[in-house]
Amino acid sequence: MNLSPSTSIGIKTSVKTTSVFLVTATLLIGTGVGQAADAIGEYTNNTEDKAPLTLQPVSVIGTRTERSLDEVPATVSITTEADIENTLVRDIADLVRFEPGVSVGGTGSRFGLSDFIIRGIGGNRVLVLVDGVRVPDTFSFGPFLSARRDFVDVDSLRQVEIIRGPTSSLYGSDALGGVVAFNTKTPLDYLREKDYYGSLKMGYSSDDDSVVSTATFAAGDERLSGLVIYTRREGNETDNTGRVGGTGPTRERPDRQSVDNDNIIAKVRFSPNEHHTFTASIQYLNNDSDINIFSDYNELTRGTTVNSRDGNDERTRELWSLMYDFRGDLIVADHIKAHVYQQTSKTTQDTDEIRTLPNFATQTRQRSSRFEQELTGAELQFNKSFTLGASTHLLTYGTSYTITDSEELRNGATFDSTGNNVPEFFPFPTRGFPVTEVTQSAFFLQDEVGFFDDALLLSPGIRYDRFDADVNADSIFITGNPGTPTPEDYSDSEVTARIGAVYKVTDKFSVYAHFSEGFRAPPYGDVNVGFSNLIGGYKTVSNTDLKSERSRGLELGLRFNGDDGELHLALYRNKYTDFIDSLVPAPQFLGTGGVDPVDNLLTFQSVNRANVTIKGAELSGKYYLEGLSPSLRGLYVRAAIAYADGEDTDRNEPINDIEPLTGIFGAGYKAAGDRWGADIIWTLVDEKKASDIDQNNPRLATPGYGIVDVMGYINVNQRTRINVGLFNLGDKSYIRWADTRDIEADAVQRFSQPGFNAGASVQVAFW
Repeated sequence: MNLSPSTSIGIKTSVKTTSVFLVTATLLIGTGVGQAADAIGEYTNNTEDKAPLTLQPVSVIGTRTERSLDEVPATVSITTEADIENTLVRDIADLVRFEPGVSVGGTGSRFGLSDFIIRGIGGNRVLVLVDGVRVPDTFSFGPFLSARRDFVDVDSLRQVEIIRGPTSSLYGSDALGGVVAFNTKTPLDYLREKDYYGSLKMGYSSDDDSVVSTATFAAGDERLSGLVIYTRREGNETDNTGRVGGTGPTRERPDRQSVDNDNIIAKVRFSPNEHHTFTASIQYLNNDSDINIFSDYNELTRGTTVNSRDGNDERTRELWSLMYDFRGDLIVADHIKAHVYQQTSKTTQDTDEIRTLPNFATQTRQRSSRFEQELTGAELQFNKSFTLGASTHLLTYGTSYTITDSEELRNGATFDSTGNNVPEFFPFPTRGFPVTEVTQSAFFLQDEVGFFDDALLLSPGIRYDRFDADVNADSIFITGNPGTPTPEDYSDSEVTARIGAVYKVTDKFSVYAHFSEGFRAPPYGDVNVGFSNLIGGYKTVSNTDLKSERSRGLELGLRFNGDDGELHLALYRNKYTDFIDSLVPAPQFLGTGGVDPVDNLLTFQSVNRANVTIKGAELSGKYYLEGLSPSLRGLYVRAAIAYADGEDTDRNEPINDIEPLTGIFGAGYKAAGDRWGADIIWTLVDEKKASDIDQNNPRLATPGYGIVDVMGYINVNQRTRINVGLFNLGDKSYIRWADTRDIEADAVQRFSQPGFNAGASVQVAFW
């Protein structure tokens, strides 16, 4: 569907009106419920009337077993449901807003948020999981296809874990630079002390005029329970600080956009007794976006003027899964987890364009791009605890098996002013790579060994992965890519290892060391890529000799976790080899300037080449001021700083995806009983100098900036909670480094972040 400017304005006005109505209605409901509750009794909370404790959340991602952060020999950050609510997180970029060293780009782009970048490594080199299932790959081809990885609605999350550095010995391919694990909510999150629960949440954000509505219902008990969560988001384009409107590449204002997002999660949990638990779940996400690409209007290319260019982009993700959990005392295990699942995803991006040729004839051009993946998998994990002499052991072992079917299709047509079909320069339909099925099997083994009453914890582990790609070069691929070599099946295997050590010097102070390997299997879009542009004089060819990318990481750290605060320091050095450079001049034709003498076409090919080293330091801490004086009970300060430096040692060039030096400094207050709380956070980001940018792949150098955000919440009563946030209080104009990846011949300010903006949410519970 194409949007005219008047239609877009109408939608925007409607969303604004709806947002005011919904938030006002929810406030009135919350007030009514609050008055009713207060009539029964004053606000109570199970939390004792005392200063916050430095209780450690439990991590699973760091060792595949439940461990406190003090026992994990790596840097793991955890974001809880409360953190998401208190900081008014809207999307995956907001999720890491206060996580130095981790970023998500995509602001200013038609295609939205892209992927996670951890310590300078991003894209499909970072593994992203939702309840243990890999999210779909990111894949781009040309100007009209960019399938990205924003497949999660944050209102469905109970916890997010991020582990930094190579982690393939635990999770296999793609965990080259780290892992992001999303864990969705479960029925028992709401049913610990009641047999049913319902809530309604309404929220509004001014930076994109978005309204969010989330309805949650859970019922049951320890034996049988269920949960349904539905979230609806309606919004427009994200605002920025650009001033110039109009059309064309000089436009600084964001392109006009209307975005609708629906997310549904349903779970049923059945536990016939204390030993066995079955959980079935269904997840569905649909995101639909209509956009007027004003920044492309009136664009002039080879004498042809683009009068208008509008798009409709849609992405969907569907997942069903069944999990089985056993806890008992068997010879082979005292904890068994089994998981089977199937996930389908589809990204469709349609573009309609009206253009005027040099002879003043008018044409209508249509382009449709599609990227689909289907993932079917199973995983079985065993845990066994035992004692051997003076040492304790927690043995973790298991296997996994997945089948991933990937398919990309591009189609298009052009019509003259009378509606007659105009011949295309390229054959349509076509594919950038043949339909590919990748089968991956793995076996893993880890032993967490405790000595001296677990004061010293060692965790060696090893994993074997085997992957086989079955390629189907159908008629669409062959006819759409004439002259392309016949695609070939390919296979490979990898063994990765890790060893970690944590030593508790005292009950509050510990040190750790961690060595781990990572790998990424050669992507289907690089191995058997095919495309020929006879008009442009170039082509791309396959490379079935590509090797897996590899990484080795070493991290040293120390932690302090006391009654009055906590501190974490990490030093790391990661080395990456056999990086795949996608579509560079084919090395076999360098003697002829990259031109294939057979057809005289400039030839591009993906090759293993780059060797990269990234090193850095991260420091974070929190201190409760009650340690200085009892009168300061509830007050705290916190800080986090991340520094990284990296180099492509083959070319002596910096690594572009490394974030500038970043510091997060804040102060907050949490009232006794968690009645209310507030935070003020100051974010400081250093400039990105030209000397820190790869000159073979230049990007915009960005100045440093500092912004201040204020957030607060109040529990009106046991059933009603209000959150409010004021962001970028100084109305600062700035561009995040992660967003410069999409800047080409564009007005720079179109990629700037919103100026001063605000958000609010109200949640009312019924039980």
